[in-house]
Amino acid sequence: MIHRACKLLVVSTIAVILAGCAGGGLLALLGLIAVGNVVTEVTDLIGGNDPDELDVYLDGQLLPQHPDSSGDLRLQGLPEGRHLLQVIAPNRHDGAVALVTVDPDASLQLGDLDSEEGGRIRGRVTVQDAGGPARAAVRVPVYAIPGGAALVATGASRVDVPPDGTHFVAFTDGNGNFSLDAVAPGDYLVTAAVAGYDADARLVEGLSAGQVVRDQDLTLAADGIATGSARGVVAGEVGGGTQSLPGAALRADLPAAFEPAVPQDVIDRIAAESGSALRASPWFRWQVLSTLTDAGGSWSLRLPVGTSRISCFAYAYRPGFLDVPVAAGATSQTDFTLQHR
Repeated sequence: MIHRACKLLVVSTIAVILAGCAGGGLLALLGLIAVGNVVTEVTDLIGGNDPDELDVYLDGQLLPQHPDSSGDLRLQGLPEGRHLLQVIAPNRHDGAVALVTVDPDASLQLGDLDSEEGGRIRGRVTVQDAGGPARAAVRVPVYAIPGGAALVATGASRVDVPPDGTHFVAFTDGNGNFSLDAVAPGDYLVTAAVAGYDADARLVEGLSAGQVVRDQDLTLAADGIATGSARGVVAGEVGGGTQSLPGAALRADLPAAFEPAVPQDVIDRIAAESGSALRASPWFRWQVLSTLTDAGGSWSLRLPVGTSRISCFAYAYRPGFLDVPVAAGATSQTDFTLQHR
């Protein structure tokens, strides 16, 4: 196990080129994130399902791990901190969800993870620059936050994303499409964010078990605020070499909360749908922005100007982080090589 002190001091052999406006580079050190384990049971989801058919997600990232035949789910080497754990059946309606806090060098015995029949919320996320066509927002997390319009009613505080309480999250695919599955019945605000763009939100009221709500599309319009970006490739050590890691998760802890403006037409639409008086923009306070690697292990993430701490996690590998400076209009090339556990 990795001790907490390793978070800042462990040196890896990775070389990371941070490309700024001048095209310069420097040698960076990859810090290792302390890890812990989660042990739980999902026996009521086994039912008529093969355990290998149950999908397990951590913060919306699909993990290559399944419960065993008795329903025990053992997850090892998870990054320390608070995470959303979801287990979803093949019908995409039945599932279990829990918030877990992973402590370093420890195993969390979660007990039974009870399943519930929920609904599905589907749509597409696009971004649009001024005067340009809409294009897919690729591998962007979409959140369904319980509470509906009450979350943004007059007098309400800004909504933290990720929320402190139970919620649901899914990443868009290569075409910008998303499917939030096994969402518990209730009222929700659905939203996504990309740095440099305004917010959009959809109100889903009265979601019921077995229901599929379609066309909950989100369009994020450019806000004219300067941003930069980070991109790179994630590889993992295997034997004497490395291989690219598809589906690895990149998470940027931001230098300051990202609070995108909510256009007035969005506020008016949700006010009309809910019959509620709503607070002024902004509605959301994003603490992190995240993405996944593609099939070749590549990733790209637009970020506010400043230094973000970008962490990287792929199951069966030791997670790591880099502090990445981001300048307006520049791209920082940030590659990760993760050590196998």
